[in-house]
Amino acid sequence: MNWKDDSVEREKMKFSTKMGCLFIPVALGIAVISIVAWYLISSQETQLEISHSPNHLNSIEIVMIHDFPDPTISINYDDQSVMKTQIPDKTTVEWKNDYQAIVTLTKQGQEPDIIDIEFAATPDTE
Repeated sequence: MNWKDDSVEREKMKFSTKMGCLFIPVALGIAVISIVAWYLISSQETQLEISHSPNHLNSIEIVMIHDFPDPTISINYDDQSVMKTQIPDKTTVEWKNDYQAIVTLTKQGQEPDIIDIEFAATPDTE
């Protein structure tokens, strides 16, 4: 009867070892899939600034796109966009009027990057 108890214990030990060896890769697989899914689902953009024209007819949105390996800046306006690879320390938008603006991207120790933006004027309807 003693050898039967040892045999049962040995079988339980083998089963536990097999389950442990199976559990670890499955848990790691689920963790990797969860991390990748979270990265793909999470927001890939950070809004840096949004600016409206003096009479709120037009707007400019500046966002940072978290591309791998280097993020980029996108300046979105009037169904158009301008992409920049240098991430600025400071962004400013200065409106000349409702249809013209100057976007300045300033990075410490470098010349500022100045972008002139012109919106298409909507024709007057009478």
